[in-house]
Amino acid sequence: MSGPPSWVDAGAVDDLAQSPRAMSALGRHVLVAVVDGEPCAVDNACLHRGASLEGGICRDGAITCPSHWWRYDLRTGALLGQAGVGLATYPCRVSGERVEVLLSPAPPTMGIREMLLAHARAEGKADA
Repeated sequence: MSGPPSWVDAGAVDDLAQSPRAMSALGRHVLVAVVDGEPCAVDNACLHRGASLEGGICRDGAITCPSHWWRYDLRTGALLGQAGVGLATYPCRVSGERVEVLLSPAPPTMGIREMLLAHARAEGKADA
């Protein structure tokens, strides 16, 4: 069961304007940046193989995955060149000189036992 969303401090506006930074809070892994003066946050996991986007080349509001070269719009999370595909985005605000990101706790992950049981239940319904 997840709790209510919370505003989480992500860092100084000036620092995030220089370079996007990864942060982890409430079980979420997020990349935070300031693009054209506006704070933005996306999931910090490339859709290709889950690599961190931190350290990727950032130009014109887009970040390039340092592992596989996929490019994402930091404002919208969109995978560039692929309509309808993208990273989750999170609301941001500036409070004083700090960027805050609105995060809900991540849902709990299933253990291997729970995954196998859920798969077996789904298979049983498909056979019926």
